[in-house]
Amino acid sequence: MTPFPSATHSPTINIIGCGKVGKTLGHLWQQAGIFRLGGILNRTPASSAEAVTFMQAGQAVTDMAELPAAEVFLLGCADNHLAACCTELVASRVLQAGNSVFHCSGALSSALLEPARAIGAHIASIHPVKSFADPRQAVQDFAGTFCGMEGDTAALAVLETAFTRIGARCFPLNAEHKTLYHTASVIACNYLVALQEVSLQTFAQAGVERELAMQILQPIVAGTVSNIFRLDTAQALTGPIARGDHTVVAQQIAALEAWRGDHAALYRLLGQVAVELSRQQGHAQTGDLQTLQQLLAIEAFTKLTG
Repeated sequence: MTPFPSATHSPTINIIGCGKVGKTLGHLWQQAGIFRLGGILNRTPASSAEAVTFMQAGQAVTDMAELPAAEVFLLGCADNHLAACCTELVASRVLQAGNSVFHCSGALSSALLEPARAIGAHIASIHPVKSFADPRQAVQDFAGTFCGMEGDTAALAVLETAFTRIGARCFPLNAEHKTLYHTASVIACNYLVALQEVSLQTFAQAGVERELAMQILQPIVAGTVSNIFRLDTAQALTGPIARGDHTVVAQQIAALEAWRGDHAALYRLLGQVAVELSRQQGHAQTGDLQTLQQLLAIEAFTKLTG
C-alpha cells in the first residue's frame, strides 16, 4: 500500500480497543487529516460512543464484522487481549491482504500479530514512550514523543509517516529485545515512583510527616533528575557512596535492617550500582569502595557488623 497517495485521499483506520492511547492518536490523526477514522470498537457501546465523541469522528460499532473496509487497523486493547483480538479480526474476514495491522504495546513484539501476516496483511508495533493518563493533555503535548517501531517494512512505511506527521520522533527497535526495552522504561518511570514511596515510608519511620517529606523531596528529586540528563549518571551521583563514606552506609543499612529487611535489601542492591558509578566518578578512594562493596553484599554485611 502506498502511504498517503494524494492530498485528497487519506487512508481509513479502524481502531479496536480505543482507550486512552487510541483516542489520543485518533484525535490527532483526524485533526491533521492523516487518517480517516472508520469503525471504533470497544468492549461496550457506551465506551465506543465516548471515544467517537472525543475524537470527533469515526463510527461506533458493536461487533468485529461491522467494521468497514480500511487500509490500517490499530489494535489498542490491553496486552493480554491482543492475541485473541488479532485472531478474531482475521476470522471476521474484514482484514484483507495488503492491509496494515499494528499495536502500541511496549512489552510485546509485532510477532504477536502473525495470524494477520499469514493472510497477507502487514504487521508492526509502534510504542509511544509517553504517559497517556489524560488523553486531553496527551493530545496537547504529544509532539516530540519518542516512538519505538518494529515490524514489516510495508506497514512501517505507512505508520512512520503517520506518526511523524503528528510530531512523533520514531526510532527502530529490535523485536527480539522488546521485553528488555520495555523493562528499561518501567524501571525509569514506574520504579522511580515506587522508590519515592520507599523514601516517604522511611521519612515517616524517622518521624517526618508525609506532607513535609513531599516538600523536602520535591526539590532534591527534581534537581537529581535534571543533573542525570545534564551530566549523565556517574557525575550526577552524590551522597555517602559517591564520597566512599562506608561508616555512614553501614549505619544506614543497620537502621534499615532493624526496621524493614526488604527496604535494606533494596538499599544494598541499588547501592552496588552506585558503587560502580562512584568508581567511574573517580573521587572516592579505592579501598573505601572495596569496603562499600563488602557492606552492600548481604552475606558480607552480616559478618562485618555481626
